[in-house]
Amino acid sequence: MTGYKELLIGLVLAALGVAGIWYFHCQVIDVLLGVIPLIVLLVGVMFLMIGVSTVREKGAEMEESGTESEREEE
Repeated sequence: MTGYKELLIGLVLAALGVAGIWYFHCQVIDVLLGVIPLIVLLVGVMFLMIGVSTVREKGAEMEESGTESEREEE
């Protein structure tokens, strides 16, 4: 019986959410228009940090391989 109870509660909450969005549609659109640039900014910063980390790792690998080749020459 708990499965049906949870399903019913989920449907009621979903219906309330849809009704709230329909009732406050202008405010919801304003919030979305304000949040979308922030999400894009955060995703861009995340990719920037990943790129910097990758470049640092590549630089460290190149330095290690350079010192190993110098040791082999000596």
